[in-house]
Amino acid sequence: MDSRALASAVRDLAAKKAGLHAVVAVRNGCVVFESYWPPYDRERKHYLNSATKAVLSALVGIAVHDGKLRLDDRVLSYFPDHASTDGDPRRDRITVEHLLTMSSGIRWPQTAAENASDEMGRSGDWVRFILDRPMAAEPGSVTNYSNGDSHLLSAVLQKAVGATAFDFAKARLFAPLGIRDVAWDADPQGHSIGSAALQMRPVDMGKIGSLILGYGEWGAHRVLDRAWVEKSLHPHGKMPTRGGAADYGYYWWLYPERGLFEAWGGAGQRIGVFRDLGLVVAVTADMPDDFPRSPFAAHLYDAIRGAVKSSPISTEKF
Repeated sequence: MDSRALASAVRDLAAKKAGLHAVVAVRNGCVVFESYWPPYDRERKHYLNSATKAVLSALVGIAVHDGKLRLDDRVLSYFPDHASTDGDPRRDRITVEHLLTMSSGIRWPQTAAENASDEMGRSGDWVRFILDRPMAAEPGSVTNYSNGDSHLLSAVLQKAVGATAFDFAKARLFAPLGIRDVAWDADPQGHSIGSAALQMRPVDMGKIGSLILGYGEWGAHRVLDRAWVEKSLHPHGKMPTRGGAADYGYYWWLYPERGLFEAWGGAGQRIGVFRDLGLVVAVTADMPDDFPRSPFAAHLYDAIRGAVKSSPISTEKF
């Protein structure tokens, strides 16, 4: 990495757009660049917001490998006490994979006029709130960004493995990666919030990205099945977003035209992966107007790509 050029570019971008908290770059398993803006520093955890979903996706992959969960499992089979209130047969056909691809068909608007995510947060039982939402489409037919789908998936995972997503992650994902300082908020019933609320250090976000970059391998250990990673990064639908629809995998945003895939969270949380460069970029921020295809992110990624040399400078192994 041309660290001087990268540092200069990041400083220029931060001067033009307030709100950056941290930028960390990892190449071939080595931390090659870190920048923090006070009061944030290397040891301070940060909310990942919707980038949490990519971690949940990995946990589902582990549960599938363990035989605890199947992609074609019917979601309602995990909630026999939450029978449909409107008798809509489409709800019975929602599967685990529909939740992973945000194509459950459950009506989930997220606008200023009507925001189902905010309503869920005010409800006393989030799973009940989601399952009581009316159906808007046949499962698998429409891709719609839904925090309801991802939180419901966390509740399904908990039923399948007999532990919260957080406890499951600590044992099967975080421990193998050496991630220790981490937190994950829960809903009123104790389900880890699948849509957001995971907190970790930016350098640990880099580990998540590096695991996916390595097709599930971490050093000499396999944490995720390669086939699961490949399936996670396969486009399963087109997600509507500002700047044009984007390919969407299992909670990963896919930009093949830019040689990039990423976990994205509101207000500027990102785990960007450039497979051709062996490079992972973790970003934390407070930019309320950020969106997946934001010009700022494009400029930041372009600056980082431009700073990559043919051979990395190995400064620190994880």
